[in-house]
Amino acid sequence: MGALAGLGRIDQTLYDRAISLISRPAPTDLVLVTVDDESIAALGRWPWTRRTHAALLDQLREARAVGLDLIFSEADSNDPQADAVLADAIRRHGHVVLPIVLDDLARAQTYQPPIPTLANAAAGLGFINIPLDPDGVVRETAWNRKVGGVPVPHFVLSLMATGGEAAAARAFGQRFGAEDQSLIPFAGPPGHLRTVSYLSVLQGQVPPEWFRDKYVLVGAWATGLSDAFPTPVSHRASGMAGVEILGNLLQAARQEISLRAATPWENALAAALPVLLLCLVLRHASPKTSLLLTVLLPWIILPGALLMLRYGGIWFPPAAALLGVAICYPIWSWRSQETVLRYMDTELRRLRRDYAPVLNLPRQPSLLGQRSLEDRLGQLRDALALVRNLRRFLTDGLEGMPDPTLVFDVTQRLQFRNRAAVTFFRRLSARSPHVGQQAADLLARAVPGDASRAQIRLAMDRAAESDARAGWSAEVEVRDGAARDLIVKCAPIHNTDGQFVGTILTLSDITTIRQAERHREETLRFISHDMRAPQNSILALIDMRARELDAPDETLTRIAQLSHRTLHLVDGFVQLTRAESVKMAVVPFDLAELLREVADDFWAAARAREITVTLTEPLPAADVAGDQALLRRALGNLLDNAIKYSPLGSNVTCSVAAQGTTWVVSIHDEGPGIAAADLPTVFQPFTRVGAAERADAGGAGLGLAFVRAVAERHHGSADVISMPGRGSTFLLRLPRAIQTAEPRETL
Repeated sequence: MGALAGLGRIDQTLYDRAISLISRPAPTDLVLVTVDDESIAALGRWPWTRRTHAALLDQLREARAVGLDLIFSEADSNDPQADAVLADAIRRHGHVVLPIVLDDLARAQTYQPPIPTLANAAAGLGFINIPLDPDGVVRETAWNRKVGGVPVPHFVLSLMATGGEAAAARAFGQRFGAEDQSLIPFAGPPGHLRTVSYLSVLQGQVPPEWFRDKYVLVGAWATGLSDAFPTPVSHRASGMAGVEILGNLLQAARQEISLRAATPWENALAAALPVLLLCLVLRHASPKTSLLLTVLLPWIILPGALLMLRYGGIWFPPAAALLGVAICYPIWSWRSQETVLRYMDTELRRLRRDYAPVLNLPRQPSLLGQRSLEDRLGQLRDALALVRNLRRFLTDGLEGMPDPTLVFDVTQRLQFRNRAAVTFFRRLSARSPHVGQQAADLLARAVPGDASRAQIRLAMDRAAESDARAGWSAEVEVRDGAARDLIVKCAPIHNTDGQFVGTILTLSDITTIRQAERHREETLRFISHDMRAPQNSILALIDMRARELDAPDETLTRIAQLSHRTLHLVDGFVQLTRAESVKMAVVPFDLAELLREVADDFWAAARAREITVTLTEPLPAADVAGDQALLRRALGNLLDNAIKYSPLGSNVTCSVAAQGTTWVVSIHDEGPGIAAADLPTVFQPFTRVGAAERADAGGAGLGLAFVRAVAERHHGSADVISMPGRGSTFLLRLPRAIQTAEPRETL
């Protein structure tokens, strides 16, 4: 076997440690009868007369088979009749196997058999040669050889055949050719197999019945007499006796256990797989993970080799795989650093070329020049810091834009959105746009019309095909899901090479402008008819005429009422227009305190109708942010309506409560209520429903429209709950102050 097809002594040492870790229990039907020191001392100098061996065989008459690991190549010169006595004993036993010695185990041209007298009497013959590795250790054995073309089995195979296991011995021997050798599967260290002294058996101290159905091997064991050999399992002893090696071989053959060294191709594959696995991981994993795997792989390779030897019967020398793993990480680390250095050089040159005015900063050379990784990291660190500052400048600029801004890549997937865009989609009761979302999906949630979405997509497609110097284009006016007017603009983004890389899309909310324009036209139309001046003149004339008359004139009184109503109409319309378009002065304040002040303002009006205005105490600290003047008038309109349309002597209840992320102001009256069919139109301008149509109620139908306009300007809402005959409850919902950090409209 030589170097075990691995890295020589290293793999031999690893194999010796591995084979010593896979011991097996000693068989109970195998006994070694040893010629030990005690037997030599009692029976005299070796060699003994062959009559002694004959007597031993008589004591072993119950044994299943006896293998005499003793060389009988010459006749007994001291006692010529002893050979015949031993031959008779062998015949009487009938299951004795004698050894032969091959002159050269590799070539097997000649051999030394027992003398013919004994050979003819034996039940079987087999060679006992044990090959040695170059380091003098016994690791292998041959099972079959041919001498002069005649097959000669191993000693233990002949012993099995003599013991009645001829078929098993033949099947096991056929695994190996006449020139093959296999590794010896040692069952344990020296002394692992059961042994008894030659002397104790000869003297009858061990009864013959004890050997019944047992295989018995007889061999030398005494100091200086036995043929002890170094083995992988005898590292703590001087060696293992030849007879015990034969015992291990007999146990392996009977249990059909054989070990072999891996072929060169198998070795190459086993050594390459861990290295290939490590290279694959090194290419994609982090340095920490790569180092961890490099440290762990030897602890996988060594147990793997042991498990293959134990359960697969194949020895894969692991030294080559361990060496490959050991040198793989340093080589990879060196190559990685070289690659990083080249990449950093390329990027630094590119940054200096593209951003020369910003990045052309002098650097102090290092002591070893500027080829070190640390020097490159320093240069790259400075360059990236400047680039980050430039990127932060651009990012802050986009974040600070008041209009919703979305940045898409070439596949129209979202890559950036500013705070205004997040607020825009939240107002649509939709999820915030997230990176990677398709433009078509965002537009479907923001713009309900198919035609409008098609115009925007067409504008984005045109931007992708436009020149790198093209600016903002394609001003498309659409309406979003909340019925707000938007101006959509888009512009292409190109890299330094002039290649198209994305599109910027902005959504400018012009709803307030459009509404202001419409209401301004209406206001101007009223003003153009000089509504205020004629009505004031009429009231002045009525007042003069009333002073001239001693008694009240019903006609003049009626005319005055109508004139006052007209003036209220003009005033309400102006206030509504202001609520919808005027710039708000947003300040933080306590909504509950504002409600308390408004209730105090209407104390006199409520008392005139004997109505009690009740505040549900204790009122919470309802922090909001908004235009206090507009909200005061909105609350005043709600309370004024409640007092006007409530019967004499009734109650009006006001309260403030938290509901999720909003504050809800509730004003409940005990009036006649509103029919269900009229509820959807309550907050529409110039609408007076139910009891509000009474002539003495006054008003122009703009008070509740004003309330709704103020609520919406503050990102809230107005609602009413009412049933005929059970009064009405008007609800004003405003967001808490924590949400007012979002950008707000100013017009």
